[in-house]
Amino acid sequence: MKATLLHLRRLWKAEAFSPMFFIVRAAMLTVFYVVASVAGLREYATFLSGTSPNVNMSWQTASALGLVYILLYFAFILLVPILLIAAGLLAAWNRLKPKRSTD
Repeated sequence: MKATLLHLRRLWKAEAFSPMFFIVRAAMLTVFYVVASVAGLREYATFLSGTSPNVNMSWQTASALGLVYILLYFAFILLVPILLIAAGLLAAWNRLKPKRSTD
């Protein structure tokens, strides 16, 4: 268990703008989106059409939940592929670029 936590900490503290940094952020967005979908926040996105999915909830709360879902949805659809492509391109660049000598 301790080794797993140490590994997760090492992944979280990856160097900024490294392939691992982009992959970890894409994984985080994916987990947040999956949690929101499983929690049923998708039905609250109906505030866009002016309807409320739950009559026992105020429209402000339903709108806030719908907005959270929509932001996570767009992050999952737009940002996750961009982050993964950036990680792949950066990993390829780091592997293929010539090594510089510091003479």
